[in-house]
Amino acid sequence: MEHNISCALVRDLAPLYAENLVSEESRKELEAHLEACELCRAYYQRITENMEEDLMETARQETVEIDYMKRIRAYQRTNAILGGIVSFLLGALLPVGLLGLSVFVMQNGLSDYHFARLQLIWPMVLLRMALSGIVVCFIYCGVNRMLRRKCVTK
Repeated sequence: MEHNISCALVRDLAPLYAENLVSEESRKELEAHLEACELCRAYYQRITENMEEDLMETARQETVEIDYMKRIRAYQRTNAILGGIVSFLLGALLPVGLLGLSVFVMQNGLSDYHFARLQLIWPMVLLRMALSGIVVCFIYCGVNRMLRRKCVTK
């Protein structure tokens, strides 16, 4: 069995041949040697089987990592939404709390004057509630986004 290249050289080039990374001339020599040499052909088959198993394992690991990242993003998104809702509600209740505090400080409840005044400004109070809720929500979302960016860059 006369080969143009040695079995040791074929074993060295077999992984490159399996990945189609050899030149045309080397490919022809390797194919001719693999047709003629049973030992090198068996070695090449073992290498390609191992490479297929490694590719399948790598693909499985990448799938697991992608699933894990999806779960993290879903968790972050849920936290951001819940945090935004809670911050909006807290910000919206802030004017009501201040109004309640002023009534409590007066200690004798609402007089007719204050009740009539409250009825007139109630739309303004609702608007303040909504605006303060939105402001607090934006502050929360901005801080949350900055913290996530710092975590990603580290």
